[in-house]
Amino acid sequence: MIGRTRTIWLVLAVAVALLWTFLPMYWTVKYAFMTKTEIARFPPMLFPHQPNLASFFNIFGFDYTAQDGTVYKASGQARQIMLGLRNSLLVAAIVTAITTVVVVPLAYVFARLEFPLKGKLLAAILLSVSLPPVSTLIPFYTLYVQLGLTGTMTGLIIVTLTITIPIVAWMLIGFFRNLPPVELLARVDGFSRLYVLTRIIVPMASSGIMVAAVIAFLFSWNEYVYAQILVTGSNAVTLPAAMSGFLFQVPEPAQLAASLLLSLLPPFVIAFFLQKHIAEMNFA
Repeated sequence: MIGRTRTIWLVLAVAVALLWTFLPMYWTVKYAFMTKTEIARFPPMLFPHQPNLASFFNIFGFDYTAQDGTVYKASGQARQIMLGLRNSLLVAAIVTAITTVVVVPLAYVFARLEFPLKGKLLAAILLSVSLPPVSTLIPFYTLYVQLGLTGTMTGLIIVTLTITIPIVAWMLIGFFRNLPPVELLARVDGFSRLYVLTRIIVPMASSGIMVAAVIAFLFSWNEYVYAQILVTGSNAVTLPAAMSGFLFQVPEPAQLAASLLLSLLPPFVIAFFLQKHIAEMNFA
């Protein structure tokens, strides 16, 4: 009886988790293929009666003519979306590269070596991870105004690194700790620490480093709080900030949904091709 009750509760918990995860996704996909009239209906429609690709064409700056002859004009937000897509890819790539180069030796030193104030520095990294971005937004904005970095990709890259480096470092420290101490033998044979790190440790930790790079990419790709305040309305606008334009003036829920699906494409592609390494990852 007890075992059956546990099974029922487990099934209910899994059902709630799946509903919580996939319901927003289903709603977004549904909106992306619906017309304004269908979206405005109450009660809401479960599926679009006449699904179309108008929203996807519109956000790329193209008109779309439906089968019934209705013409859907290109979105006025199309230029911002395309600019945001380009900038997001560029910022995410640069942030990921810098984060990986900085964090790998940093995490190795914290995981494998002993030095003064190590515990306090680890606590500082943990504290920076736990701080929400909004808590540092005003100081960053004030500093950026004085330095002239508002509305620039350089400023956005710098502030995003303050998020990705502590998080990825904390993850890789745990991963490096679980590697066998092979560098001790290499050091006995006369190899330098740099040689050991680049030729032995990095190849052994390739799966963990790839997953850490994916985490850095996802954090920089999805960063919204800083981007909304620091680069919105400039040529450095990123995709999350550009998408918020669909919520103002004349709301376009279908085009917003299409843009959301577009923003999900790079993370899905990366996760698909690196799923083997993600499955092998163990931060315990």
